[in-house]
Amino acid sequence: MDRRIRSIVSKASRLIESTLLTDYGVPREEALRLEEELFIWFDRLSRRPGVPDSTKALRSHLISMTCKVGHVYWCGRPEVPADERVKRALALGPEIIAIELEKRIDATGEPQKE
Repeated sequence: MDRRIRSIVSKASRLIESTLLTDYGVPREEALRLEEELFIWFDRLSRRPGVPDSTKALRSHLISMTCKVGHVYWCGRPEVPADERVKRALALGPEIIAIELEKRIDATGEPQKE
């Protein structure tokens, strides 16, 4: 992983973990596994030709994919999550949750949960 990608991952790590655990209610062990897979995917994405070069655009891709992963986690499950926050995230969809996270980052200047 190059230095710029490591920096993006490092700064977004807490947000990604929190999003998977809190917004999507993914169990901790599964969230950690998914986070590792996200970082591998992100490293590969960053090396593709034609991918935006800006840090903000790359971070947006990572946040968007995190929300998609959290959403897909529940798609194949027979049980319905009991947590209202998870129900909200699933009802709104990954695109809306990603937009909310981006707005939170832009407002605070930090990729962290409130």
